[in-house]
Amino acid sequence: MSPGSRSCWWVCWFLLSPVLLSRALELEELFQFGEEAGDLQLPPGSDSTVELPLNRSVLFFSEESSRVHINTNGFVALAKPPAQQEYLGKMPSGFKMIAALLGDLDNSDGHGKVYYRQDSSPDVLNQAAGHIRRAFPSDEGVEPTNALIVTWESMAAWGTSGRGDGLDAKRNTFQLALVSMESSSYAILLYPRDGLQFFSTSVEGESKLLEAGFSEGIVSGWFWNTQQGTYFRTTTDDEISIRELTKKTNSARNGVWVYEIGATPIFIGIAPGMVTRSPEDNDATVPPTSSITYETFTSKTTEAAPEEKEEFPTVFPSEYHLRYPEAENVTPQHNISGTEEPENEEPDQEYTESETVAPTSTNTERVHSRYPDPPETRYPDETKTRYPIPETSQPRYTNPEPSQPRYSPFAPRYPNPDPVEPRYTNPKPVEPVPPHSRPQHPQIVVIDEDEDLNVNVFAYNLETCANNRHKCSAFADCRDYSQGYCCHCRPGFYGNGRDCVAEGKPQRMNGKVNGRVFVGNSPSAVEFGNNDLHSYVVANDGRAYVAISNINGTAGPSLQPLSSLGGVIGWAFALEQPGYQNGFSLTGGVFSRQAEVIFQPGNERLSIKQHFKGIDEHDHLVVSTELEGRLPAIPLGYSVQINPYKEIYQYDRNLITSSSNRDYVITSPDGDVQTRNYQWRQTITFQSCPHGETSRPAQSTQQLSVDQIFVMFDADNNLIRYAMSNKIGSVHSGPPEQNPCFTGRHGCDINAVCRPGEDLQFSCECVTGFAGDGHYCHEPEQTQCERHRQNSQPAPSSGSGFFSFFRPRPAVGQYVPQCDEHGAYKPTQCHQSIGQCWCVDANGQEIPNTRTGPGSTPLCIDQTVTPLPIGPTPRPDVHPIAPGTHLLFAQSGKIEHLPLDGYRMKKEEAKPLLHIPDRVVIGVAYDCMEKMVYWTDITGPAISKARLSGGDIIPVITKELQSPEGIAIDHISRLLFWTDSMRDTIEVSKLDGSHRRVLFDTDLVNPRPIVTNPAYGRLYWADWNRDGPKIEMSNMDGTERTVLVKDDLGLPNGLTFNPGDQQLCWADAGTRKVECMDPHRRLRRQIAEGIQYPFALVSFGRTLYYTDWRREAVVAVDRQSERETEEFLPQKRSRVYGITTTPTQCPQAYNYCSNNAGCSHLCLPRLGGFTCRCPDAADGRCEERNP
Repeated sequence: MSPGSRSCWWVCWFLLSPVLLSRALELEELFQFGEEAGDLQLPPGSDSTVELPLNRSVLFFSEESSRVHINTNGFVALAKPPAQQEYLGKMPSGFKMIAALLGDLDNSDGHGKVYYRQDSSPDVLNQAAGHIRRAFPSDEGVEPTNALIVTWESMAAWGTSGRGDGLDAKRNTFQLALVSMESSSYAILLYPRDGLQFFSTSVEGESKLLEAGFSEGIVSGWFWNTQQGTYFRTTTDDEISIRELTKKTNSARNGVWVYEIGATPIFIGIAPGMVTRSPEDNDATVPPTSSITYETFTSKTTEAAPEEKEEFPTVFPSEYHLRYPEAENVTPQHNISGTEEPENEEPDQEYTESETVAPTSTNTERVHSRYPDPPETRYPDETKTRYPIPETSQPRYTNPEPSQPRYSPFAPRYPNPDPVEPRYTNPKPVEPVPPHSRPQHPQIVVIDEDEDLNVNVFAYNLETCANNRHKCSAFADCRDYSQGYCCHCRPGFYGNGRDCVAEGKPQRMNGKVNGRVFVGNSPSAVEFGNNDLHSYVVANDGRAYVAISNINGTAGPSLQPLSSLGGVIGWAFALEQPGYQNGFSLTGGVFSRQAEVIFQPGNERLSIKQHFKGIDEHDHLVVSTELEGRLPAIPLGYSVQINPYKEIYQYDRNLITSSSNRDYVITSPDGDVQTRNYQWRQTITFQSCPHGETSRPAQSTQQLSVDQIFVMFDADNNLIRYAMSNKIGSVHSGPPEQNPCFTGRHGCDINAVCRPGEDLQFSCECVTGFAGDGHYCHEPEQTQCERHRQNSQPAPSSGSGFFSFFRPRPAVGQYVPQCDEHGAYKPTQCHQSIGQCWCVDANGQEIPNTRTGPGSTPLCIDQTVTPLPIGPTPRPDVHPIAPGTHLLFAQSGKIEHLPLDGYRMKKEEAKPLLHIPDRVVIGVAYDCMEKMVYWTDITGPAISKARLSGGDIIPVITKELQSPEGIAIDHISRLLFWTDSMRDTIEVSKLDGSHRRVLFDTDLVNPRPIVTNPAYGRLYWADWNRDGPKIEMSNMDGTERTVLVKDDLGLPNGLTFNPGDQQLCWADAGTRKVECMDPHRRLRRQIAEGIQYPFALVSFGRTLYYTDWRREAVVAVDRQSERETEEFLPQKRSRVYGITTTPTQCPQAYNYCSNNAGCSHLCLPRLGGFTCRCPDAADGRCEERNP
């Protein structure tokens, strides 16, 4: 229902029923009951039960029931209840129960009665439909087909009759209507004025409060275990919550409470009505608040103490308007509960929604409200504060988390999936914004100018593009909205704005598979421990290929039916039909997926959990997979064929669900055929941007069509392979789309995008980075090694050039060269078939006398470096730069300089400093004494230098290097330090490369950045070992090595030291933070968070500058304000590496080695002194000493 029609509906309903809505529910306004209504009566007693077959089944949680049990004690059960001693005072119950008002009730005195009947008359169904529509005004198609009406009239508390203390005169009357529709069921609870006169009963000698709610009972877990299901409690252990059942509502009618209690085929959770205010309070200018508490319990929460339970405030709308604060508004008073009533002028829009959230199965102690009290801090923490952002047009589901891997509980609606940081920093959980509304995110600041003055000032939110543009993809635009910002991929790219990929570009995905799977009746499980998963997707025809390695012969054949293990990758990059979106377009490759597979006829169950972590530094998607459960056994040698299938995807803002039935055929080696099937159910959760109207999917229901399914267990290579073609489109049948771009039969190159035209017309365009006519695309700058490798392999017959199931292997004896990630020949080349390895030069030619036999690998050093210059004139590839402070940063085969004006980057004056063709420069350092820039080159590999004023490129070190990355200079001691991530060493030499010595070669895995503190003789470096990242410190002579930081690190790539304030700072691509520390006092603080993929970092005054692989930019961050100030995007977009500054003068400092301190070779400073050390290749004239 549109906002406009919703508004009209409310106005008409209000005008037609002013008297009805202006007071509490009267007894005569219940559903008609009694003998005249045709009701049956429950026999008298304190624990009477009657079983009633239903004319139409009722859906409760995820199950369907055709009979109910009505009990004296204020509940209806969906299974025969035990004796009351088993559940009174001991909730949640072990059976499915709808508790209208549960307690030890009695109707044996002749006054109380329990009436019940089934009714499908138009009057009753219309009355029920009216309650449901008022509770869920955005729902359409409310058409009840049957209702069960149960009325507890004048019920007494057991044991009070004849006591004479007044309690025997108190009676409770209430009603429950169970309403069935085609695919859902509702519970309508009615509590009339004066209908509740007592609020507790005596249970085993103790007074126990009455309670209302929905109990799922004992449910089946995994591996035939059982567990306590969900208990959705609508009252608390507070008598006030019971009293308010007659005074409050969730359906726009005081005393009436409506809940959706079941649905098919997908059930998310108990959903309460969304309208918490009756219109009789419309004239209130500052609406009061009350507390409506919904609590959800599972087996982990049933023992929670009453004092641990939270109450959640409800903000009641005035005149059915929810208003939003403008920045300049000042509210001169506090709401008692701490809940603010914001205002905003939106005369044409009216939104009404419950501020309470109905829980479903979770493993949390409590269900969090959408609108909790704002914190009492002066500056609220936006990561914890939540603001009212209503949206009635969205499905009314909550934030469940599965406590067990079974179907029905779903993962959180607004998750932080997996180890990846949330992509948007708005408060969590993120709630949708009404269309065309103008809400603000206020920061509340208390002004204390006068002790009697306490004013809330609403300031504009800082979540704007000006401060967060760097969080968008390099191929996205940032747009500001009234409440925040969103990233949107540019034309020619698709994704969620945080991650965007080029249309038509093939995609690769890597990951690990872990878990335990039982096969057949085997009592022992097959273990999966970091098995590699690789996938390749031909995006322009929706074809996905998946392979999992190291699969043994026991599990491999039985995994063949499980094509959907990789099918989610097909959904992510499915061929999009016009107006529909695949998974990557919505999620950007960051989402969590939980699926359950139930195999027939053996009822084996398998749980699949997958976390998709987005795009890594190699432009590959990353996924982790966990398997748990049992598979039906398929013998080795049997093949499996899976029939094409269709799967319906239901979309909410951050929640996607789907289910399907799939058939597969098993064929034995003898030709015997068996047909089996399994049920597939899954939930996908992700984080979208809530601010833009385009953040929600274009279609709430989409159909994934999967065909051309190929599965195979490769026993020779222990691989399980899947392939499938995927299309996403409409669920409605109609004429099939014939344009080849949408059928996949276009013949475009796999590196091209298909552009549809009119009717059957289309064109093929090569994606970015490729050239050609679209039918044939090639990389224009293919290296010699890549051409050599391509020519050495047979062309694929089908599929993709990277991952073809049908590509023949190179013939034995045919050598295929190995290229590195930059396209150059790897220094060491091996021939797997003959077991020999040898060294090659830059042209791939074998270096004589380097070939080794099986089991031995030569230590290959690339002997080719930049040739020595000839003549005294400056080389044309070194461009002198003007005086002043500059940033120098590396970008593949060049180093650029970017002048600084104070701390501002003079972007218009950025120019290349030097070009180094066919080289990848990683680290950059600057010698302020000789005005010389030093760099590491991993393709040489080599360490070289050149003057800023122009001149020759001078080789410094060219031997015994494998992957030199980090580089640092002590300008006082004239020392050069570097890390080698393949040799796992930290080394030192003189600045001219002489007197080389290894300082550390142990306990290093991936050392990269390194910096010096010459004044203190200190050395700092980071090791981004994924299994144990750390930042270390030592003296420059290698003594006093110690770990500075090891906690809360991910991938510490960049490191810098500021001699002015003695701050050591680092950029972490794993935690996506920039942090600083005083290494002397070990004081650590965060400077920036939410950055993308930093590589290198340098400090200049109060500003930090870092290079970012994802943004392909240089980014400035102010350390004092802890905010990003600007970014520079090089003209040629590619990855940027090391960065340094060229200060106009050297920092003032002194150490003992400024004149080599009388050492014969190396003088290495240390804290408070120095050490004379010999190089590793020292002659007999070297003398070591420790003065």
